[in-house]
Amino acid sequence: MSESTPGTGALSGVVGDMADAVIVTDATTGEVVAANDAVERVFDRSPASFRDRDLDDYAADPAAARDAREAAHRRAEATGSATFRWTARRRDGSTFHAEASVSPTTVDGRACFVAVVRDVGDRGERERELERFAEVLTHDLRSPLNAAEAQTEILRAESTGGEEWLDRLEHVHARMADIVDDARTLANGEREITDAEPIDLGDAVTDVWASIADGRTGATLVVDGDLGTVLADPKRLCRLFENLFDNAVRHGGDGVTVTVSPVDGGIAVADDGPGIPDVAADRIFEYGYTTTSDGTGFGLNIVAAAADAHEWGVTVGEADGGGARFEITDMDRVEPGPGTDADG
Repeated sequence: MSESTPGTGALSGVVGDMADAVIVTDATTGEVVAANDAVERVFDRSPASFRDRDLDDYAADPAAARDAREAAHRRAEATGSATFRWTARRRDGSTFHAEASVSPTTVDGRACFVAVVRDVGDRGERERELERFAEVLTHDLRSPLNAAEAQTEILRAESTGGEEWLDRLEHVHARMADIVDDARTLANGEREITDAEPIDLGDAVTDVWASIADGRTGATLVVDGDLGTVLADPKRLCRLFENLFDNAVRHGGDGVTVTVSPVDGGIAVADDGPGIPDVAADRIFEYGYTTTSDGTGFGLNIVAAAADAHEWGVTVGEADGGGARFEITDMDRVEPGPGTDADG
């Protein structure tokens, strides 16, 4: 980090060579106290001149950017990190879509925020490629899936015994169909919730876990407390939990323990697996982003999309045991309705 102020030396060694712009601001005054060399590439201003100006100078709509930044700061203080987007402005007046991942820190006893800022305007083509992929996926999988479902029905009608395995096969086919629908939903941007109903979260969690953990020996679910009842779309809620649980088991292995517990305004889903790599934490919910060679990059984006559709917040951090911890917040509890369940 260039042109740093006293007390930012420790930060310099960590972020000085990062390609993304890194900006350290005073948590109380908003003063820019340090910036790395990359701000010159991103904002077309040297670190020294960057610190001489107000952050509003780097936004096309200062009021909107300020509101988004302050909301992210509040979330970061509560959860450890947060992300926000705004339309940023360079020195020559040109604009670009910027994304900032912020986290609180302390410099010489001074409360600060560290923001990692990147230009996300070049993601447009990548997202279009993923949309085309999703279209191909939904088209090319639907026909063989329909054929597989038909063959299962024939087997059930013409054979005796093995009903349990046929039931499991039908369940697998149903999950595959849901994944195809999820891919189409993401590609088409269908995010609005229209059929919300009271869902008992404890029932939803245990039902979804049964489908995810089936055949995976040693994986354990712990429901630590009363999770309450919320208004939700049953299918979207199931997809949210399916992808959180699948992510935990995929990365943590068959022996992983997943704990779901109530938190203020929502629930937490934590595991005792290897956790989220630091390099991935800021991008984990991105469309198409994956840390494994066999991942689609849809899973946690589906989680984020389902949360957004319900107007819930979703954040990721480190669990007490070092694994991953996801928090779903802004969930308004309601009184249980008659016949409440989570069938999705």
